[in-house]
Amino acid sequence: MIEKIGLILIGVIISGIGYLIKRRIESKPQIESLDKHKKLLDIHKQMNEQGIDIEGLRELEAKLTGKAAAIQSKAIILQSESIPLIGEIQSEDLTQTELNSRAAQSFEKAKIKMQEALAGIDSRVGDFESQSLMHSQTEWERYSVSQAEAAAASYRDGSIYPLIYFSELESLTNERTARLQAELDELIRLGN
Repeated sequence: MIEKIGLILIGVIISGIGYLIKRRIESKPQIESLDKHKKLLDIHKQMNEQGIDIEGLRELEAKLTGKAAAIQSKAIILQSESIPLIGEIQSEDLTQTELNSRAAQSFEKAKIKMQEALAGIDSRVGDFESQSLMHSQTEWERYSVSQAEAAAASYRDGSIYPLIYFSELESLTNERTARLQAELDELIRLGN
């Protein structure tokens, strides 16, 4: 009889533990759901405090994705405008020195386009924005020179070094110009 009572108690205890475990497992999705709702409420509160609605979020998304598309489009145009160092129909033999010179000239043309875009932005913004723009440009120029040096490093002692160096600088300059032109277009569109 005592054994039967002991087995019943053990059964009750095991059932109770099983119930508690089951309850614990089942409440986890509820907790996750509550956490998700809390986060959504926090986001909603922040949006209300900043005067942003769902349409505002959609406009921001469109602006960001539109800007990325505009930059990519500008980069493709700039790349297509770059003159190849060796023409398709060109029959002349070029020395490495001549190729290096053409690469430097091509970079200089790309640099002029970038400076035109910079000047266009600078003329449409205030002093603070202008200072920020010029600071970022100085930092970008340091980066681009370092990147070009790194790209050409393995050719450091060869006659092809300037060709690789200036070609990399031109490519980086075209990327920067595309970004600047997209910003300039946005300023013009906004009437600045």
